[in-house]
Amino acid sequence: MSALIEMLRKDPSQVSAVVAVAALFVSFLSIVLTVVSLYLTRRHYFKSLTPIASIPIWDHENNLEVTIKNTGVGPLVISSFRATRGDQTEDDLISLMPELPDGVLWTTFFDDLDGTCVRPGDQLIVLQLRGDNENPLFRDARDACRRALAQTNVVLSYKDIYGRRMPTVTKNLKWFGRRLSDDSVG
Repeated sequence: MSALIEMLRKDPSQVSAVVAVAALFVSFLSIVLTVVSLYLTRRHYFKSLTPIASIPIWDHENNLEVTIKNTGVGPLVISSFRATRGDQTEDDLISLMPELPDGVLWTTFFDDLDGTCVRPGDQLIVLQLRGDNENPLFRDARDACRRALAQTNVVLSYKDIYGRRMPTVTKNLKWFGRRLSDDSVG
């Protein structure tokens, strides 16, 4: 300790040089830590705003429904939604559905989903048919729609708000055919 005090008395300019070099080192270190912190924050934001898509289906006696659900924590932007039955591919499900009889109407349907956004925790009903199970016209239409849906596959491509492509979701809708006789599903 006494050697340090002695050096300070003899040559104060050396002390100034050491302090200047130490200040330069601390400044450089703070810049490096700031860049690393920004990088880690950006990575965290990317991970914390990731959408996760699923395609749940509902098949009840009075309700047929196909939805897109965002179970992630970031907005889901649909790049493309395609429905395929055999050799036919469409941008929507409604184009692959049979004609409904008079008095039976679609509750909800989309004819183009490309570019649509689904909020986190929310869902988008792609196709829905609701009606009275006691109505024979509705029952026949419901079963015809079940038959068509059971032979359909859907493919959903989507991205997050940063434009990063997320894993493609494919769903076979054969579940709708479980209540139909085997020869009617085709």
